[in-house]
Amino acid sequence: MHENENALVEVAASAHVAAPGAGVAGAAIDRQVLARLGDLDPDGRQGLIRRVLQTYESTLGRQLQDLAQARACADVQQLGRIAHTLKSSSAAIGATALAQGCAAIEQGTRTGACMPPEAALDALVAQAQAVSRTVADILAA
Repeated sequence: MHENENALVEVAASAHVAAPGAGVAGAAIDRQVLARLGDLDPDGRQGLIRRVLQTYESTLGRQLQDLAQARACADVQQLGRIAHTLKSSSAAIGATALAQGCAAIEQGTRTGACMPPEAALDALVAQAQAVSRTVADILAA
């Protein structure tokens, strides 16, 4: 991995990110996943990690806005689509707890066709905000 990309992974180590082999409890992003992502750009010339995190950051902001709107309108189907999208993108960057929360919301919207409990949605938003802060910290380095 190129020096700049390696530096991003190292910054991630100090920004509420789980160390390799550690659980993700309390950590917004698993740095081992970021390291594997960096392996796709071994010399770092493409700036893959930075580009992926920048894209994720902007998408997450839009998805949180859409989530708030779907929540306000009690739009269960839209909420399920948002959870599905966030689940995949969050897993790709190592935001495992957020991805798991999204999976639970998505599953609930499929099987119950009713709004998830407010506490579950509040927890999902809080986790997404923690991931957003961590991604911003990594990109600011």
